[in-house]
Amino acid sequence: MSSPFVPITTAEIRWQGNLPFSIKYNDIYYSAENGLKHSRYVFIDGNNLIYRWLNLPTDDRSYFNIAETGFGTGLNFLLTWNLWLQHAPKTSYLHYIACEKYPLTRDDLNKSLEPWPELAEQAKQLLSKYPILTPGYHQIELDDGRVTLTLMLGDASENFSQLLICGDASLEFKLRSNFMDAWYLDGFAPKKNISMWSKLLINTIAMLSNPGQTTLATYTSAAQVKTALSEAGFSVIKKKGYGPKRHMITASMSEIINHRLKSRLTPWHAQKPLTPPNNRKAVIIGAGLAGCFTAYSLAKRGWKVTLIDELSGVGHAGSANKQAVLFPKLSAYKSPLTQFMLSAFIYAHFFYKQLLLSQPDLGELNGALLIAHNEKEKKAQQNLTQWLTCYPELGELVDASHGYSASGLTIERDGLFIPLSGWINSPELCQYLIQNDGISLMTANPVDSLEFEDDHWLINGIKTPVVILANGNKINSFEQTRHLPVRSIRGQMTSILPTTESSELRIPLCAEGHVLPAIQGCHSVGATYELGQSAAHTLKEDDIENLKKLDNITAHTVWSQKVVGHWAGIRASTPDYLPLLGPLVNYGEFHTQFQGLHNNSNRWIPQAGPYYPGLYVCAGFGSRGLTTIPLSAEWLAGFINNELSCLPGYLVKAVSTARFFRKNITRGITKG
Repeated sequence: MSSPFVPITTAEIRWQGNLPFSIKYNDIYYSAENGLKHSRYVFIDGNNLIYRWLNLPTDDRSYFNIAETGFGTGLNFLLTWNLWLQHAPKTSYLHYIACEKYPLTRDDLNKSLEPWPELAEQAKQLLSKYPILTPGYHQIELDDGRVTLTLMLGDASENFSQLLICGDASLEFKLRSNFMDAWYLDGFAPKKNISMWSKLLINTIAMLSNPGQTTLATYTSAAQVKTALSEAGFSVIKKKGYGPKRHMITASMSEIINHRLKSRLTPWHAQKPLTPPNNRKAVIIGAGLAGCFTAYSLAKRGWKVTLIDELSGVGHAGSANKQAVLFPKLSAYKSPLTQFMLSAFIYAHFFYKQLLLSQPDLGELNGALLIAHNEKEKKAQQNLTQWLTCYPELGELVDASHGYSASGLTIERDGLFIPLSGWINSPELCQYLIQNDGISLMTANPVDSLEFEDDHWLINGIKTPVVILANGNKINSFEQTRHLPVRSIRGQMTSILPTTESSELRIPLCAEGHVLPAIQGCHSVGATYELGQSAAHTLKEDDIENLKKLDNITAHTVWSQKVVGHWAGIRASTPDYLPLLGPLVNYGEFHTQFQGLHNNSNRWIPQAGPYYPGLYVCAGFGSRGLTTIPLSAEWLAGFINNELSCLPGYLVKAVSTARFFRKNITRGITKG
């Protein structure tokens, strides 16, 4: 189901000297007396964080989760980050999850942080990675990974509820394996911003908190806040407030109160909590983009990864495209697919932008032009007019003359210019991703079966607690995966010589097919689309088909007809075009356990789904793997590493390996 995409509204700021003032809430963002000392007194000291950080274990990696209900100017975050670096062990990692309904623009954020020179280094890093302000979750890695910010844009209750598994307090606690360690309840005063202090939000906060461990602090001492916290299971203490303020509140989670959200949902997508392996070791089957990115994301978390592929090296098969195009399918409508594509595109752009600073030969991010080659595409692009007004950094509708300015070639049709796009050399990217001492590679090593015994998987003689299947269109070649609805799609690219005119091409041009700037003396043109074909042979007629597609891009005379090479690969796609991510569902047990959904898809069944322990999937990316794999691998590695999710719950369900089987049950289909 899709609905109109609702853009984020940024904060309206009026400046009172160097103090930012919210016009909507008629209030300042931080204390005029000393915002930094106020922040430390209320949130750092109120949660006793310095002492807790000093006592984190130093013999192994540890993670500390802090959540803030109102990100505002980011002052609380930057102060926390700064103090974390001073007091936490170097083996510990901070995950800071914050929400903001009306985020500041980058310029306003920069001006708001100027009064705090002691936080200048942190502010500089945050501003360099400050996201495009689209709704949902934004994952931002800072300080070489020691600090991660998940910035959620939109309503706080909605966003934090997306971190819940089911929304029923008693079951939530049994299914959760990660919780917040500390909460900052921050936002404009309860009288001015009622929703930020609602019972709904506080009940959600309680379900994300661990009795005996989670603490909370807030500057307010309003009676309704104290009452709501107490009723949710917190032990509340009223303390002296900062400066002239009489009181503030600190609290600790003390007991699980048996309450639930109105939107309580059957946790079919969740697995029972697993005992973490004593050693962080994993085997990944498939050394294409999905496998290499997942290995990279696990290795940076301290995991030892063995990457296995049946071919002779990494980045072969479907990941062997030396000029893979990075671009999303932008839409004026919101659906799980369009939201996932947008979030993944923004994350991928920032990842590749950072990568190209040190590895400039891996590709270019100069943009791409999507040509309106038929009426359907032209209408789809025109539907983006209002959306692009809100997000001009994501795209610009251009006429033919502006298409020439962007691309270097004469374009005969209007189009959509995507400035954050470009191309990346996929096989070279794969090589880069596995340059880590924690990653070992085994090639020419086909895997025929998955055997499980004594809480471990046995893969070609290797005993491992964790296996990730990232072997593309061969994902369903095992007994455990044979029901996964993966479709093989053969695609062929063609290489042609450049002409004097075509040599001027600066960016990828995309229509029914696409063509890329010439590198190493040739243009890459493609690609064909042959559903159901799993043999990666090359065909002369496919070269002819690719050359014909150039006619929808520019005048025929621009291009050489001299074919000098070709390449074919097999993509793996799913019926809904979303990938398969997460633990692998046990198909037979799932149908038995959730048959009750067949006559009521919203029926409450208080059970986690049946998933194979330690067996995960990262596949089904189709033709947009370069765009969607980086975020997918980051989420999967975090999930395996027992971290809080960087994807909202509705997207976790949308990519679950069980989603098709659940849909079959609700439709009365008993077989896969």
